[in-house]
Amino acid sequence: MKEAALWLKRGMAVLAALSFFGILYPQLCVLEDTCKVVYQNASGEMEEITVAEGSELYYQLLSAEPEEIKIKSRLWELISAYFVKD
Repeated sequence: MKEAALWLKRGMAVLAALSFFGILYPQLCVLEDTCKVVYQNASGEMEEITVAEGSELYYQLLSAEPEEIKIKSRLWELISAYFVKD
């Protein structure tokens, strides 16, 4: 039981350190490949636009309205597809 508590404390410490690092150095955590802006034009074609990099992108994401952000995860899509019956 003590061993599990020790691992939990270590895990929480690592998570806190990574979070702190992301606050101090967002340009190293939010890279160009992390976020891209894609929108659908009137003809139905998908277009990608260039976005800011590093800390500028980080602060733009922080100031965005909730309806402006759509989060997608390829891992979540694969897991969801596994449980959906065709």
